[in-house]
Amino acid sequence: MKINKTILYLLLALLFVGCADYDEDINDLNQKYEDVLEEQARQAEALKNHETLLTALQNQLTVDKVVATDNGYTITFSDNSTVNISDGHTPVFTLGENGNWFIDGKDSGIAAEGYTPQIVDGYWYINGESTGVKAQPEDGTSAPTIISIVIQDGVAIFTFSDDSQIEVPIKEETTTCDFSKGFFIVNEGQFGKSGGVINFYNSLTNKVDTNLFVKINPGKDLGNTTQFATIYNEQMYIVSKQGDFVTANPNTLIETGRIKNFNKTAADGHAFCGITEELGLVSTTKGIFKLNLNPLSLGDKIEGITGKVGELLQYREHVYAVGNNKIYVINTATWELEKTFDSGKSGLTVSKDGMIWSTHDNLLLKINPYTLKMETIAMPNDIKASYSPWAWTAGSLTASKQETALFFVSGMHIFKYVIGDIT
Repeated sequence: MKINKTILYLLLALLFVGCADYDEDINDLNQKYEDVLEEQARQAEALKNHETLLTALQNQLTVDKVVATDNGYTITFSDNSTVNISDGHTPVFTLGENGNWFIDGKDSGIAAEGYTPQIVDGYWYINGESTGVKAQPEDGTSAPTIISIVIQDGVAIFTFSDDSQIEVPIKEETTTCDFSKGFFIVNEGQFGKSGGVINFYNSLTNKVDTNLFVKINPGKDLGNTTQFATIYNEQMYIVSKQGDFVTANPNTLIETGRIKNFNKTAADGHAFCGITEELGLVSTTKGIFKLNLNPLSLGDKIEGITGKVGELLQYREHVYAVGNNKIYVINTATWELEKTFDSGKSGLTVSKDGMIWSTHDNLLLKINPYTLKMETIAMPNDIKASYSPWAWTAGSLTASKQETALFFVSGMHIFKYVIGDIT
């Protein structure tokens, strides 16, 4: 009898062990099934995101907003389609007003100098510096997942785990800046890395509104390096060394015209001068070119002038041009080179008394526009108008509108010359 009880207990024990093993197998299968469903959902979401971005690109949609959620981000496009990123590991990089990269809205302290964030050893790096943010792309999956979003220069750049990228313009921001209350500031950009920038000093707020052109014109940029901008006949003309020649409405800064690859069809651009409603001039590294203003197109080259030419000034029936350490005088009736002065390095302006002025080292050059004769005024040897002999930049010589006086920059100082007072 005791033996029978022992056998019964052993059978019951085996039964319980067998049931426990069976339950573990069932639980393991259930977990695997749930994992498969979760992976399928993730793959479906990744494919949907990729397709939505491709559709946005093909239909020329814009990104209206990027909103952080509890576990990721939601990107909304102009047709109300959305991309949901829920893995929690996709940082959004944006360019802050202070010029630094912001990660998920927080200042990284790293200056944005035309570099795009990239993954190095599993972490996000900017400008060669680690941000401390770990990058976790999904490897070995059939659907590429979004691993970063960079918002820069009016474009959202989506980078996927297979290293592919899709760029989508961001919705145009409506500027509240009154461009009649202040002045524009042109920044040439970083040569070879980033295009020019147009800023605006707002006298109402006493602040500088930065990078306005690309904010107002998403997906468009200025050339490299932007040299000059001026407003003529209700248009802003923006000249760059390399890239396109661009025009914009000065009241809104919305682009109105563009000559593609101006530096290749003409030469590296320097400055612009308006002549009539239909005609302007552009100085370049290869002389001076006419510019048809309506519609915007490149015209003929002015004969007799070669090499690097900078400032241009139209006054009465002549155009004055500084280049090659000379001042050229062009007759606007015949478009022939009428006279050449063997002095002139930087600056062109008209004083209140109607005289033309330029500079050459420590000399002020005065040209009578009626006789085309030049007079020189010597300044102390240590006072010279700033001039770059290597890369052309616009001169600082400016005439006062209130009095017969000139202003110019020399080194770190601004000097005033009261015309006629040699002291």
